[in-house]
Amino acid sequence: MLLQACSGINDSWETKGGGFIKYQVDGSADYTIELDEDDVLLPNYNRHYFQATTRIEESDRKDAFSIMVYRPVLGENNVVEQYSWFSSEGSPHGVIFGDQSIVHFDQKDDSTWTANLDLYAENCTTGECTDSLPRIHITGRLRYWIPADER
Repeated sequence: MLLQACSGINDSWETKGGGFIKYQVDGSADYTIELDEDDVLLPNYNRHYFQATTRIEESDRKDAFSIMVYRPVLGENNVVEQYSWFSSEGSPHGVIFGDQSIVHFDQKDDSTWTANLDLYAENCTTGECTDSLPRIHITGRLRYWIPADER
């Protein structure tokens, strides 16, 4: 019976890698998109950026993200606008604006990266991206555990 209780102990994000983005869109209800191990690129000896990318299929709401931060530091970071986007409910990718959007890392070490998100994205919900609609405001929390074999 003891063996059965411990059978899934190494299946957690903390061991296998991965995490989540919990977020709200324009003050809406809370949504969550899970991050697989391969959804996040961390800085290393030849890569100087952090990037988290999700797929529409992973979201009940059909949202998706690509959030890139160049040379991330603890504290406030702007996103790299050329590689950061948000797709709301299956819409085309709208740019996440680098001059208004903040990724605030409060932990980045050999096991865990966590950040608060305060992002403003281009509104493409009509099927095309247009400046005539208000920007989409996304707030939330990102948490990612590095796989145990990569620490």
